[in-house]
Amino acid sequence: MNMDKASVETPVPAAPGAPAAPAPGFGPAPVPVPAGHAAPFVPAQASGYAVYVAQTVPKELRVGGGVRFAAYLLNLLLMVVTLGIGWLIWAMVTWSTDSANPGQKLMGLSIVKKDTGVRLTWGGMFVRNFLLAGVVMSFLSAITLSIAAWVNLFKLFGSEKQNLVDSMAGSVVVRRTV
Repeated sequence: MNMDKASVETPVPAAPGAPAAPAPGFGPAPVPVPAGHAAPFVPAQASGYAVYVAQTVPKELRVGGGVRFAAYLLNLLLMVVTLGIGWLIWAMVTWSTDSANPGQKLMGLSIVKKDTGVRLTWGGMFVRNFLLAGVVMSFLSAITLSIAAWVNLFKLFGSEKQNLVDSMAGSVVVRRTV
């Protein structure tokens, strides 16, 4: 095996008429993306598989603070009526079947990923509702003397229609279509 300096540094010439290969480690130039849209996601192309481009969920389809507050109040009522344990069991089921908590399910809402519009899985709902909303937000509210809770509330009425938990989880609440 010849490992002299000339054989290592000599580039392989391209075939006549063929486009020049990109530098190692670099692919083709990125496609420009319009402002306000997510970058297109194109999976590796294989024969027989469809190629799709993911879009962010339009702001018009997202549910605002008033509807979400009504769903929150409905959840509180359901917790009281079912003594908490019934609501918890119901929530575990609706997290996997409808990607929503019981109050949101009754109001026809669903939680989806902001960048793709795909419903959250049970694991995604657990991370969003228990770890982020329960543990992280409780900790942040405690160490900031409830300032995080107020920021969470005011952020919900912003143009993105997301609270802090939605931002951390990359999710939005929309009206269920099916």
